[in-house]
Amino acid sequence: MLCTILLGVGSLVGERESTWGSGFFVGTNDAWRFMRRPQLGAVLALSGAALLTGCSAVTIAEPAAVHAPASASPTPIDTDAPAPQPTEEADAPTKAPDAEVETGSLDDPIDLSTGLVVELESVSSTTVEAATPGEVSGSAVVVRVIARNDSRKAADLDSAVVTLTAADGEYGVGTTAGPNKPLAGELEPGSSATGSYVFMLDRAANRAVTVSVNYSAGQPVAEFSGKTD
Repeated sequence: MLCTILLGVGSLVGERESTWGSGFFVGTNDAWRFMRRPQLGAVLALSGAALLTGCSAVTIAEPAAVHAPASASPTPIDTDAPAPQPTEEADAPTKAPDAEVETGSLDDPIDLSTGLVVELESVSSTTVEAATPGEVSGSAVVVRVIARNDSRKAADLDSAVVTLTAADGEYGVGTTAGPNKPLAGELEPGSSATGSYVFMLDRAANRAVTVSVNYSAGQPVAEFSGKTD
C-alpha cells in the first residue's frame, strides 16, 4: 500500500512540474525554482518506482493451514448383548473304571478271571530292625504271596502292588527292612512266583487285617481278610 502511494505522489509531482515548466516565467529566482521542480518530480517518480519494484519482489508467505487430527470415536459397547456360548460341550474327565475285586479269607486261594491264582502263604507278625537310613525298627507283619499262572499268556508282575490295612483303618506302612522281596518279572503259563512284603504295624500279632494283591496294573484284585499269626 505504501509503495502505491509513493508512486502516485511522484507521478503527480512530475506532471505538475512539466506543466509549469512549459509556461513563461519572469525573474531569476522564479526561473531557478521552476527549473528544479521537474527534477524533484522525476526523483520522486523514480523513488516510487524503485519502492514498487521492491514491494513486488517481497512476498509474504501465508501460514499453512493446520488441520486438527480427527479424534477417534470410542466403539459403543452393547451391555445387553448375550455372552458368547461355547460351540461344543467340553468333555468331562473320564473316570478310570473300578478294578474287579475278588475276596476270600487269608487261608484260601483266589482264582481271578484272567487265569491267575493268588494265595497267601503266610501272614505273620514279627519285629524288624532298621538296617539302612530311612528304615525304622518295630513290630511288623510279613506277607508271603504266591502267584500261579493258569492262563495261556504270560503275566507281567513288575507292577504288582500289595497293601495291608488293619480292621480299625490303620494302614500298614511298607518298609524295605526285613525279608522284603516283591514279585517281579514275567510269569509264564503254568509257572508260579513267590514274593514277600513287610509292613510296619503297631501291634502286629493277632490283628484283624485285609491284604489286597493287584498282580498287574488294570487287572483284577485279590482281597484277603483274617487275623495275623
